[in-house]
Amino acid sequence: MKTFQTVKGMRDFSPEEMEKRQLVLDTIRGVFEKWGYLPLDTPALESFELLAAKGGGGEEVKKEIYYFKDQGGRELGMRFDLTVPTARFIAQNPNLVKPFKRYQFGKVWRYDRPQQDRWREFQQTDVDIFGSSSPKSDAEIVSVVCDVLKNLGFKEFTIRINNRKLVESFIVSLGITDFVDVFRSIDKMDKIGKDGVASELKKKKVSEKNIKSILKFIGGKIVPELEGKEELKNVMEEVASLGFLKNVKVDLSLIRGLEYYTGCVFEVSLGGKVSVAGGGRFDNMVEKFGGKSTPAVGISLGFERIVNEMERRKMFNVSKKKVFVAGVNDDVRKNVISIADSLRKSGVLIEIDVMDRNFRKQMECASKKKIPFVVIVGPKELKDKKVVVKNMESGNEKKVLIKNLVNYFV
Repeated sequence: MKTFQTVKGMRDFSPEEMEKRQLVLDTIRGVFEKWGYLPLDTPALESFELLAAKGGGGEEVKKEIYYFKDQGGRELGMRFDLTVPTARFIAQNPNLVKPFKRYQFGKVWRYDRPQQDRWREFQQTDVDIFGSSSPKSDAEIVSVVCDVLKNLGFKEFTIRINNRKLVESFIVSLGITDFVDVFRSIDKMDKIGKDGVASELKKKKVSEKNIKSILKFIGGKIVPELEGKEELKNVMEEVASLGFLKNVKVDLSLIRGLEYYTGCVFEVSLGGKVSVAGGGRFDNMVEKFGGKSTPAVGISLGFERIVNEMERRKMFNVSKKKVFVAGVNDDVRKNVISIADSLRKSGVLIEIDVMDRNFRKQMECASKKKIPFVVIVGPKELKDKKVVVKNMESGNEKKVLIKNLVNYFV
């Protein structure tokens, strides 16, 4: 019989892997909610017209997404991020109380060529503020991410920040009209260095004088009073007041999301070239999707990269108090169920036999599943209202009164 495989670019996750992933999601959720963000969920499918509108991608987007027509002939696509569906939701619901602070976890799909750390289906975790144009909201988004990374256990990380308006104003002040093309070269600074950027700009017919000015600017040596400078300054001051300035630095070479970011932009690094999050201000998106003009700022955490990096650094410590309640024979089955039920109600993770196995097979099952404790229920101990608790790692056994069993594990 044929054995079926996963679809190209998709993955299964074993229970062991899912425990780690769930731990990360639970930690991120806890921080988001602590800062006052509420959960939102949106459909996996959206109209192709909506998906094609982001950044003016048009028909070319079909090559990058899962696109199809349904049985009614409607053009649809699987969402490629969580921002577009959320902006559509905001446009559809203009009376939401502002600021609307939401977080969202969900799968997204992109028709990329599968390669290391790049899959066609992957998890995203987003946090956004809609309705505030204040630099305080930019600073809060940055600070929330700092708090997330600290709670996950990362000691060293950097959030680079820049302002799109400041860089654009400077490039235009040099008399360069095709600033977007110049942006594309500047944004490669962390990959190709100053010499590489200079070489690219030279090929794009930028004058030697302007190249020198651009390199001085992105190096922070010349920062004239231009649009966006005050915004950037205010964001940094607010980040400082929130207590996260140590992990945030201005980088005037950072330019991302050329098609839709309108102000501050952020990128999060865990050292070296391990980028795990990116975002910024996108004040025009909701309006583009038919809604009222709504300022917005947010960031998307690269969940897959964070999990991979935590795995690589051996940061996971998934220690849950799992207990197997084993009956010595069928006569104690009701007692097994009663004891298991009382432990579950106290929050202990419990498993009991559902395959009519004898006592030896139950113990083998607990061992293979690496369940750390087994509660052994036998008729002899029950007469004294006790059970035996066995530590599966050490092999030690201890008799415990049933009435004290919850306190033993909680």
